[in-house]
Amino acid sequence: MALEFNIPVWVFFGVGASVFSALVLLIQDRFKADGFSLAFWNKAGCALVMLPFVIWQGLPDQPIFYLLLGVQALLWVVSDVIFFKSIPVVGAGVISRLQPLAVIVTFVLWFFIDPALLDTYLETPVRFALVFIVLCLAAFFASQLKQCEMSWRAIKLIWFVLVASVIGPIMAKLVMAHAPLHQAPFAWVFCEALFMMSIWGVYYTLRRPVPQAVFLSALSIKTGFYVATVSSFMVVMNVTAFHLVDNPAYIPAVKFLDALIILMVYKFQGRRETANVIAGLGIVGSACSLVILRSWQ
Repeated sequence: MALEFNIPVWVFFGVGASVFSALVLLIQDRFKADGFSLAFWNKAGCALVMLPFVIWQGLPDQPIFYLLLGVQALLWVVSDVIFFKSIPVVGAGVISRLQPLAVIVTFVLWFFIDPALLDTYLETPVRFALVFIVLCLAAFFASQLKQCEMSWRAIKLIWFVLVASVIGPIMAKLVMAHAPLHQAPFAWVFCEALFMMSIWGVYYTLRRPVPQAVFLSALSIKTGFYVATVSSFMVVMNVTAFHLVDNPAYIPAVKFLDALIILMVYKFQGRRETANVIAGLGIVGSACSLVILRSWQ
């Protein structure tokens, strides 16, 4: 008797989003464009991609939406530049395995923000025990990362990116609450891009962080629009997956596959990793487990 496997449709979109997430890192790993220039042209590309959808759906009419979006933009104008500058230095693989650290930190910090949440976990002793074990494993793998010169160097480079990744989702939730669902995703990406480009534009005029020849180079613009196109597909896949899945907590867990995808690409290229891959994947696995356990009722 033949076995039948019914794979939910959301899995394909979730995996697709993780593939595009990996591509964002791999594109910069390949082209090594200037981080500031790439960040700017990436947002320019995102704004162009989202413009037709904004014209179609319109923009939110609540001023607080734009106020919160502007505050969030101040966070990402720094984070994006650091992120894109760090990839050519330490490699896409290391960055992809460190990003889940933000999920683990957020998980722990939330107990201080909402102490009553601890009581909720204590009501399900098995889940609480599993969470405790996973956090202990995460602490162990993090200690191993500190002993790895490349991983520790990467952490020191992207610490602000990790901080932004902790605060960003909280800010995003606040922003999305002040716009209709049919407008929010498009308006968010479009307006955030305009805010960030404006801030970078003023900074560039005053400080000139990179020469004009680099900023306007074919490499910077081309890489920026490559990343913007891939990012747009990633957003579409991610939003569709969230719409189709029964439990939205599974989507971030699937997204962490980008670390494995990058490892497979490296293997295909014959590229050796100098960082502690096992400890990095331990962090990825710990974050994935916490995301799933958090949704367990």
